[in-house]
Amino acid sequence: MEDMARRFADRAHFLFVYVREAHPGEVYPPHQYIEQKFLHAASFKERLGIERPIAVDSLYGRVHRIYGGVSNMSWIIDHTGHVAFRAAWTVAADIEAALEETLRMRELRREGRPASVYYREMTGLRPLREGSEGGQRFLGGRVAEEQFAAARHRLGQAEAGEPPST
Repeated sequence: MEDMARRFADRAHFLFVYVREAHPGEVYPPHQYIEQKFLHAASFKERLGIERPIAVDSLYGRVHRIYGGVSNMSWIIDHTGHVAFRAAWTVAADIEAALEETLRMRELRREGRPASVYYREMTGLRPLREGSEGGQRFLGGRVAEEQFAAARHRLGQAEAGEPPST
């Protein structure tokens, strides 16, 4: 995303909204106070090399809830303030394609050329390698990694029709 933000810097604004820890643990626990949330956001920006501006949501996630309440969502808001793209998971290639189309629409409108807008939906696929967690890095620490592994195990049981273990 950082590379894309640099490449489109002259045509689009990129903003990262820090909402909550998706996988809290002993390293990055759930936020208890707003100062802690700001510290986590600063650490996140530094650790992952985020160059985009970061806005920190309220302690209880007001913006997060307004924009769907799902971790790792991506939105493109066009030059008129309307939603041009929304995805429940951030996939750079999908965002780039939607951004190109959104910018093209802006260009056509500015030139006074006709264009027809339509609505569409699609599902995405993010294949995982065998034995992989999909490249997932947990900033929460060991606790977050263990919770994710347990959830994947429960999902495997459910898909196999096995009763949940207690």
